[in-house]
Amino acid sequence: EIAYAICTQARYMLSVDEKNVDSLDETWAGQHRLTPPDVNGWEVDWKLIDEASKINVNLAYPDMLLRLKCLDEAAVASILDWLDKDDVPNPDGAEDDYYLSLEPGYNCKNGAIDNIAELLLIKGISVQIYYGSNTAGQENSIGLNDLLTIYGDGRININTASKTILEAVPLLCDTAVDEIISRQTSAATKFSSMDDIEQNDNFSAADKLTLMQIARFNSNHFQLQIKIRNKKQNFQSEYLVIIERQDSKTKILSWQRRAPALFKDKTPLTHNIYLQE
Repeated sequence: EIAYAICTQARYMLSVDEKNVDSLDETWAGQHRLTPPDVNGWEVDWKLIDEASKINVNLAYPDMLLRLKCLDEAAVASILDWLDKDDVPNPDGAEDDYYLSLEPGYNCKNGAIDNIAELLLIKGISVQIYYGSNTAGQENSIGLNDLLTIYGDGRININTASKTILEAVPLLCDTAVDEIISRQTSAATKFSSMDDIEQNDNFSAADKLTLMQIARFNSNHFQLQIKIRNKKQNFQSEYLVIIERQDSKTKILSWQRRAPALFKDKTPLTHNIYLQE
C-alpha cells in the first residue's frame, strides 16, 4: 500500500509539472523521504529519474556504448548481436550457438530489448555491471540500469543527463559537457530550445552540430524507484515503476518488484533480479 501511495504522489507531481522543459531544479527531481506515521521502524525513500537522461540501448550508436566505462568491446559486441536480426556473431559477440550451450539454454533475441533487465541475459553483462557497485575501498561504478533505457526517441535530455552520459556522446568536448552540467540546476540557465544551444558561445561549432542531432529538453517517461525498509525487522523491499506522461495525463507502463531480502550485517543474503509483476 505504501508503494502504491508513493506512485500516486509521483504521478501527480508529473501531471502538474510544466511539460515543455524537464530539469533537475524541478519539484519531481531529487531524493524524497517518507516516514509513515504511527508505523514503528518503517522508512521509505523514493525518487523519479528521467528516462530521457539515459541512452536508448535499442537506438544507440555503438560508439556511445563503447564510451561507457562499465562496458568492454566484447560486451558491446554481444549487445549488438542481441539486437541485430542475423545469426552471425560479431567478433567477441554471441548468437544462438553460445546461448543454447548454457544451462538452461535460450535463444538470442535478435530484436529490440523490451525490458532493460533483459541485458542480464546477454553475454558479458554481469549483475555488477548491470546494477553497478558500491564497495568500500573501491571506485564505485554506475550500473547499466542507470545509464540505458528502452524508452524515447533516442535523443537525450541534456537538462537531466549525467556527466557519464554526456561524456559518452561522440564529438562532444569536455568544455561542452561542463557547460551543460553547470546549467542543470537553475531555472534561469537550463536549456529550453535549440536556440539556447545555437546562441551559447561556450559551445564550439562541432558541439552545436552534435547537440542539434542528439539533444532534447523534456521527457515523456520517468522511472520511479521506491525503497521500503524496516531496520528493526531487517526487511527491505524495492520497486521500479515506469511512468509515461502525455500532456497532463500519466499511466504506469511497468511495475517491477525486487523480492524482499533479509540482511545480515547490512549485506543482502541474496541478490534478486527485478521481476515484472
